[in-house]
Amino acid sequence: MTFKSKFIILTAVALAGLALLVFWPAKARTQVVIGDVKFDVRMAITPQAREQGLSGRTGLGEREGMFFVFDKPDRYAFWMKDMLFAIDILYIRDGRIVDMALNMPPPRAGETPAVHRPVESADRVLEVMAGTAQKLGWAKGTRVVCP
Repeated sequence: MTFKSKFIILTAVALAGLALLVFWPAKARTQVVIGDVKFDVRMAITPQAREQGLSGRTGLGEREGMFFVFDKPDRYAFWMKDMLFAIDILYIRDGRIVDMALNMPPPRAGETPAVHRPVESADRVLEVMAGTAQKLGWAKGTRVVCP
């Protein structure tokens, strides 16, 4: 094997390792439990993963979601840019739902995407299929077990 071939292979391996370190947190999965219902969620930890969110996806499973983790509580605004389906947005702080945006619709062609800012600060946000919160009887104060 020539020096050039070794260099190319080592460079490719190094770039793959770097990509894994940069993007792994954005693809991490965990579980969130609300009431007695478990949700398998993809975690949005990095700024890039938070910006992407569920944009461009065609849907979620019944017990799936996107889970956003922030360093400190604040009134983080969420919008429906490039969304293709409606969702419920749950704002969480100290293991409780503090606000909800229910049945947030995707934008129609040419329409400005809907935006929701919670009335209370939160440091965790969970997005699930629209109608889930109502179907499962969630309300402000409902207990949430999450990372």
